[in-house]
Amino acid sequence: MNAHDRRTAPRVPFVAAVRHDDPGPMQLAIAEDLGPTGMRLRRVDAERGPCRLAFDLSDGGALVEVDGEIVFDGPAGPRDHQRVGVRFLRVSNDDAARIARFVAERLADRGPSL
Repeated sequence: MNAHDRRTAPRVPFVAAVRHDDPGPMQLAIAEDLGPTGMRLRRVDAERGPCRLAFDLSDGGALVEVDGEIVFDGPAGPRDHQRVGVRFLRVSNDDAARIARFVAERLADRGPSL
């Protein structure tokens, strides 16, 4: 995380299909990263505001379902794909624990940072 980053928790690389429901039609997106408080999606045609997401952590559990808020919408760079940043607003206690465990395991796999 850098000085301009609003995130309060670390994120780890995470690639998965994500079902994105908002006031418009349901869409599928691709996750790029995941943390306890949110995730980044690629190629979602969405506006800032509330959304509902569902995704598989591949941990043997059911789909994780969260209510969130789109807080960033735009390309990450001049020649980049559209990206959407989502802050999680409501996550069940069980799903929050699963996400936290997933992130902690991935951070541990990275080893110490230099």
